[in-house]
Amino acid sequence: MNLGFEQLTQIKKLSDWKQAYEEAIKQLDQLYQEEERLYYEMYAHGVQSQRIDEIQRIKHNLMTSEELKEILLSWKDVLQADHVWHRRLEVFLAKMNEEALDSHKEVVELQKQLQGNLMGSSFTVNGKEYNLGSVHANIIENPDRHLRKLLLLESKKIGKKNEDLFRRLIQKRNKLAQEMGYTNYYHFRCSQKEMNMDTYIKEMNLLLEQTRSFSKVWGNRIKEKFGWEKIHYYDQYFSTFHFNHIQNLSFSSNRMKEVLADVAGSLGISIEQIPVSIESLEIPYGGFCINIHPNNIKLVTNKRDSYSAFLSGIHEFGHAIDGYYSSYQYPELYRFYSSIAAESVAESFQTIVTDKDFLLKNFDIQEDEYVQIAEMNQLTDLNMVKINYYFSLVEYELYKSPNRSFEAIANECYKRVFGYEGETFHPASEMFYIENPAFFQDYNFALAIRDMIRNKFSIQSLYGKKDVFNEILKHFIEPNQLYSWQERLERLCGERHTFLYLKQTLVKEGNQTC
Repeated sequence: MNLGFEQLTQIKKLSDWKQAYEEAIKQLDQLYQEEERLYYEMYAHGVQSQRIDEIQRIKHNLMTSEELKEILLSWKDVLQADHVWHRRLEVFLAKMNEEALDSHKEVVELQKQLQGNLMGSSFTVNGKEYNLGSVHANIIENPDRHLRKLLLLESKKIGKKNEDLFRRLIQKRNKLAQEMGYTNYYHFRCSQKEMNMDTYIKEMNLLLEQTRSFSKVWGNRIKEKFGWEKIHYYDQYFSTFHFNHIQNLSFSSNRMKEVLADVAGSLGISIEQIPVSIESLEIPYGGFCINIHPNNIKLVTNKRDSYSAFLSGIHEFGHAIDGYYSSYQYPELYRFYSSIAAESVAESFQTIVTDKDFLLKNFDIQEDEYVQIAEMNQLTDLNMVKINYYFSLVEYELYKSPNRSFEAIANECYKRVFGYEGETFHPASEMFYIENPAFFQDYNFALAIRDMIRNKFSIQSLYGKKDVFNEILKHFIEPNQLYSWQERLERLCGERHTFLYLKQTLVKEGNQTC
């Protein structure tokens, strides 16, 4: 497939070169759009397509072209004084490095095999068939603790069967990253995100220390409420989202679009103007959003009737808003977005889930139910930071020590983060590790940005805050990768990224609980 990039090595005149580059980028973006559509069909409906393999080959051939890389570096130096063009080439070159590694033939083959193995795995418990998607949903929602344990143990068997294959993928990713001068693949990914993993670990360890008494109080309350002696992995999500059981029939998944329409309306947006399809399906995640194009957005949530379903739905709606309003003027800056910035928008939207006015308007919430939801929010803030840290720490250790037992790493990290031993998951059963490597710490960076925004504008929720939303649009969403996520954050909040306000939120909530 001819995308037009080969011409860039032959053109000498700047204006002609720019025009050829623009045309080639448009062709490349069409290819990415096709790939995103195919991934949507795979994630949402289980439709596998060999065309994905072909697209991966095309991308790999392009992104590993040393001749193209040299010409882009050359023009990047020439255009040093032109911020827009210099940034466009900087972002594209960074993506070339990432794509060259991630679209490597062996990496793609291993990743595809793992995806197929995990998505195609199923087992029977108590006469009912489950897959990893239904395991995830049950671990979040099912009050039957024994069943949650059985499902986790079965999923661990799937992980154990795939451990050697996942190890091969990690080792190959590491080898390719080391050839590029990085310690391992995780450090490579972090450099692409403009963040430092070792600094992040120090920040998270300090946060755990500062919230230790808060965590102990909540741990005791959870064990007392549910009658447990210990909180295992299969208890973490369930106890977080169901410490208080909200028996409200209005939390029905078929109301998702209606509720999201109100969220949009509170910010001065008509949901009809946003080209987003909204579906509730059985998927191995809480939800996902694929921004194929600003005019073609796919939002999918896990099909469950619960408060947590709307937590996921509004989070994903933040991604849809980000995908719709982000500038598409330069397609590569739209396509090669910052995951930290994107998650920050989604986490800011997620504050709406606990807004009293929003809840009263949409769910016929009684006062005692609101009090329970507010309390659950305190627990969610604490536990999701710890869960995110746990998953990121496990994955980091996998790439640091890929020859070790994956289960041993998961067990050790569980004790480091939660302070005690417990039944944990098997890393090779976690689809997110396969498809979105080195991602979980982005959620905690995003939570910190959420609280920087709340502190800057003296708000608790984005619901109805049109003026704040417009500031976020102007300084953070619309520019997209024309500026780094750190530059945009500093323009929005007046300071560089800090975990200070997230710590303050957790400590404040902890004092209220204690």
